[in-house]
Amino acid sequence: MRARPRRWWAVWLMLTIVPAALAFAHRAAPSEGPADWTGRGRGVVRVESVGTTLIQSGVVRAATQTTVSPKVELLSGVAYGFGSLGVTLPTRIIEIVPEGATVREGEVICRFDPSVYEEQARLQRIEVDRCRSSLAEADRELAVAQAELIAFREGDRIQQERFLETELAMARVDLSRAEDSLTWSQRMGKLGYLSSADLAEQRLARLRAEITRDNAEVALQTFLDTTVEKLLRDLESRVERAETHRAYATEALQAAEDRQDHLDEQVSHCTLTAPHDGTVLYADTAWREYYQVRDGAEVYPHLPLFILPDLSRLEVEIQVHERFSSQIAEGQQATVSFEVFPGRSYPARVTARDLLPTPDWYHFGAWQQFRVRLTLDEAPTGLLPEMTAEVAIATGAARPAITVPCEAVAWDDHRPYCVVETPSGPARRPVRVDRGSIDRLVVRDGLKPGDRVFLLPKHRDPIPRVHP
Repeated sequence: MRARPRRWWAVWLMLTIVPAALAFAHRAAPSEGPADWTGRGRGVVRVESVGTTLIQSGVVRAATQTTVSPKVELLSGVAYGFGSLGVTLPTRIIEIVPEGATVREGEVICRFDPSVYEEQARLQRIEVDRCRSSLAEADRELAVAQAELIAFREGDRIQQERFLETELAMARVDLSRAEDSLTWSQRMGKLGYLSSADLAEQRLARLRAEITRDNAEVALQTFLDTTVEKLLRDLESRVERAETHRAYATEALQAAEDRQDHLDEQVSHCTLTAPHDGTVLYADTAWREYYQVRDGAEVYPHLPLFILPDLSRLEVEIQVHERFSSQIAEGQQATVSFEVFPGRSYPARVTARDLLPTPDWYHFGAWQQFRVRLTLDEAPTGLLPEMTAEVAIATGAARPAITVPCEAVAWDDHRPYCVVETPSGPARRPVRVDRGSIDRLVVRDGLKPGDRVFLLPKHRDPIPRVHP
């Protein structure tokens, strides 16, 4: 008796839920009637001459541009500071032209505070004067040493040698006279005319004369053998010392003058001028979050401050994968479109391609790319360097093909389709497409010439809604 209510309860649930679920599914099922598709407009499938086209994003560059960096340097003995980008120079920007200003060659675009460099230049001028005084003193010392050497070689040595020779000759004469006197005294002594004391005095006089002669001989020989050599070496060494002192003073003066010239050059580098005509752009876009080029900003060694492009000669630069590099040659025609000028394209031609590839570091150097530059036949007004561009280069011969506007092709689960106008209304039709031109795709299957297709097709109710 208790199982019967449960059975009727289950039957009641089935009779209630199943019809409700069927009704709900019927209301939630999407339908694709003629009015379920919308688009921005209509396009026509037609036959066109289409060639192989290489489409690559690029960036606008100036054909001639110069990066202006500070030429002032760190100085020894001068304290330097630290900024957000590293070591800073002992100066700051005190004057700068506004970004976008047009300048002529030689015009001032920026000034740095030169006070530190001017003070160092002033101190260095004092050092140069001291070095010049030292060099003059060294010149005088060298002149005196050379004069003394010449005087000894050509005068004092000869005079002294002749004096010693004279002394020796006089000593020999005195000895000869003493010997003659002693001989005469000895004869007179034998005759008894002289006493023994007188003879002894004569012998002593002869001995003194003999000693004087020997001393004169030794003095002359010593002067010729040793004294002359010693004095010559001493005087020559004094000349060499004077020459060394003068050479040191000369090098010191040269170094001081070089440093003076360097400091004067650093003072002049505190004024940056335009190397050629162009438009001034600040080169701080890469690190503007940490450093901005402005009045009062610190200055970093060799950090680019300005870019001076020639806006009358702009070109587009792209990076082409090495697989397609052989399809690019100078003179090829291309079309370029810019993000800043939507819906418009401009003719261009390939003017240069690098001979060697460069690694693509955005992909860790795994790819090799060739840099290709294109020149615009006529650059649009308002185009500036670093603006983005899209380049389409025709790399193959043109051939007839069925084409469809790019905006008419949509994808669903990675499969392309188009919405075609038919007598019974819009119909979704799967297609197979391939690359064509900038704004059209080549149709391989699914469409025929003359078909009208929806541009940017969109279903009115793509997501089924469940109504309560």
